[in-house]
Amino acid sequence: MATRLFKSLILAFALSINSVNAQEQDYTITNGEISLPGTLYLAADKSSPIVVLVHGSGPNDRNETMGPNKPFKQLAEGLASFGISSLRYDKRTMLYKQGADTLTYIGETVEDAVQAVKQLKAEGYEHIYVAGHSQGGHCAPLIARDAKNMVDGIILLSGNVGNMETMLNSQLNYLGKQQGATDMQISQAKQQMLASLPAKWIEYDRNYYPISTLKTVLKNYPQIRWMVVQGGHDYQVTATDFSMWQMAFMNKATYYYGETLDHILRPLPNMATPQDYMKEGGEMDKEVIKAIAKFIKGE
Repeated sequence: MATRLFKSLILAFALSINSVNAQEQDYTITNGEISLPGTLYLAADKSSPIVVLVHGSGPNDRNETMGPNKPFKQLAEGLASFGISSLRYDKRTMLYKQGADTLTYIGETVEDAVQAVKQLKAEGYEHIYVAGHSQGGHCAPLIARDAKNMVDGIILLSGNVGNMETMLNSQLNYLGKQQGATDMQISQAKQQMLASLPAKWIEYDRNYYPISTLKTVLKNYPQIRWMVVQGGHDYQVTATDFSMWQMAFMNKATYYYGETLDHILRPLPNMATPQDYMKEGGEMDKEVIKAIAKFIKGE
C-alpha cells in the first residue's frame, strides 16, 4: 500500500512539473493568402511529440467550442500534463466567410492541417502527430495522403466513415424517433439539410471514400501509426463507424472504445442528445487523454 501511494505521489508530482513548464504561445498558420491564428502549447522541446488538432464540421474556433465546452483546450491541457505539445488553430471557415461555399474537404480542412504540419516540420519539430475530431477524423486519410512522411501518427477522434447523407440518416432517425416524428418528416428534414449545403461540397463528399484512401495510405506510408477513438454514447458517429475502421485497419491501428463517452469524449449516463452540448460541466474523459498520450509516446 505504501509503495503504491509513493508511486502515485511521484506521478502526480511529475504531471504538475509538466503542467508548470508548459507554455502557451500565439502561432499563425500561413497558407498562401490565408492566415489562421492559433495557440502553440509547448510542453517539451522539439525532439518530443507535438499534435496538430483538426476540427470537426462547421466554423470552429481553435478550442472547438460547443456551448460552454472547449474539447480541444481540454485535450491540449491534458496532453501537456504528459509532456506532449500541441497546436490548435481557428478554422478557415470561421474567419473567411467569403468563398466558403466553394470549398470541399480539401480547402475546408485538409490543406490547412497539412500546412500546419509543414510549418512545424520546417521549424525543427521531429515527431508530429495529427488528431482529427469528427470531420477531422473523416478527412484523416486525406491529411495522411498529403502530409506523407512528415507525420509520425494520426488519431481519429469520433471520426465518421460514412458521408454526410449517411450520417444525417442515422442522426435524424435517432432524434426524430425521440421526438415522435414520422418517417416522412424525417426524410423531409434530411433533404432540407442536404439542400442547405454547398453543391460542390456535397459532390465531393459523395465521391470521397475514406476507406479507399486509407488503404492507399497504408500501402504507401506504412510507417504512419494510427489510433481510433470512439464513444458508445455518441449519436453522431456510432459503433458502426468504429467497426468499419476496425475492418479497414485490422491490426494496423490502436483502438480505444469508451462505452459511456459522447461525441466530444465526455462520459454521459445515457445516449447523448444535442442539448448535452449546451450543458455546463463534464470534461473530456481523463482515461481517453491518458490512452492518447500512451499511444503517442509508444508505451
